[in-house]
Amino acid sequence: MTIVLFMILVVTISCSTTGKLQSLRDEQIPVSSLMVREGIPSYESTLPVYYNTGAEWNERTFELIESAEDYILVSTFLGVEDASTNPVWEALAKRAAEGVRVYILIDSSSNFQMVPETDIRIKAAFMYLRELGLSFVEYNSLTMSNLFFVPNLLDRDHRKYWVVDGELLAVGGININQTSLDWPEGLGNIDTMAEVVSPGATQAVIDTFVDTWNRYSPTSLDAQEFPVDSRLPDDRETTTLWLFDHHWPNRSSITTLFDLFSVYAEEELWLIQGYTFLTPALLDRVRFVTERGIPVHIMLSEHSSQPKYEMASRYGVLDLLDAGATVYMYDSPDGAFLHLKLMVADGSLTTIGSANYNLRSQTFSRELNVLFEDERVASYSMEYVQELLKHSRLVTREEAESYRTFRSWYNYILMQVWG
Repeated sequence: MTIVLFMILVVTISCSTTGKLQSLRDEQIPVSSLMVREGIPSYESTLPVYYNTGAEWNERTFELIESAEDYILVSTFLGVEDASTNPVWEALAKRAAEGVRVYILIDSSSNFQMVPETDIRIKAAFMYLRELGLSFVEYNSLTMSNLFFVPNLLDRDHRKYWVVDGELLAVGGININQTSLDWPEGLGNIDTMAEVVSPGATQAVIDTFVDTWNRYSPTSLDAQEFPVDSRLPDDRETTTLWLFDHHWPNRSSITTLFDLFSVYAEEELWLIQGYTFLTPALLDRVRFVTERGIPVHIMLSEHSSQPKYEMASRYGVLDLLDAGATVYMYDSPDGAFLHLKLMVADGSLTTIGSANYNLRSQTFSRELNVLFEDERVASYSMEYVQELLKHSRLVTREEAESYRTFRSWYNYILMQVWG
């Protein structure tokens, strides 16, 4: 009951942001200037290469693992022992035995994974990695002491990224778990990892990896032990990448990201989310855009990994409609879950990464997103959105009202902080 009351309190005190948004809009400063002021670093980067399903990314990970010569750094929110994931762990262990340095960060939430639509628990990968001899750290272990101090319990590392030999950086939403890689069989989630060559961003991610590792491991790493290739390939087009490495409250940057899209959207705004658990402040951002006559399109997933997530997210659809948004429900032909976290504004601004449009990503969860102000990146993203729309339907007000049940409300409150 204490935890539920805490969640209700957090949601209740989520304040309106309209005044702040209007002030930013009145300034009319370029995106790059706002990023400098907010302390969001920018780096030169190649255009991203996208992998849009767990199966595609899984194939790419084996290529990266096999080609690695020096080191591989992996951070995953969820890492489990399963027939779909064990080949990845085993491939990493094989290369580690051959001399490649492999280090893995996994959040403690992995201990609570279930087979979708069942009560069957899936084992976290920790014991299996130990058997394989891999070096790993469990982020913020869910100990009994944390259960009595909710903020500690809610500090979760939601980031998903790979660094290989200081040459390639991949950021996105794909975990090393069964739903990401092999559900439905052979497909995995509808999700994306964006791979870039960006020496500056790669160094920043190495620094954050080492800092996180040293916080939870008895053995320390030194970022200087992981060299970065400072060259960009001559045969690749380049752009500017902004890196949002969110660690509340010290590096609280996801609110800046959400504000950015609300303020700078002039033609249309797209939010692609598996589910979204809304607060008044998040709804304010949507309303701030629609009240200027700018369409806001939000795509959610017909399917979810657990009923509680589905109920919680659908409870808020009516609020989105009342805020002036258009809501689509994506129904994968294969029954896959749309786990993608993507925002696109005006065919120019694009962000992708681990952050959901919810309170957790704004606050307690560690998140990693990349942002591009580039028509080439946005054009690809919108082409992909158009493909998703082929399997999507508009949500009517009547349907949205049908989701407003007490059970859905309860899960909506619960998922604000836990989901």
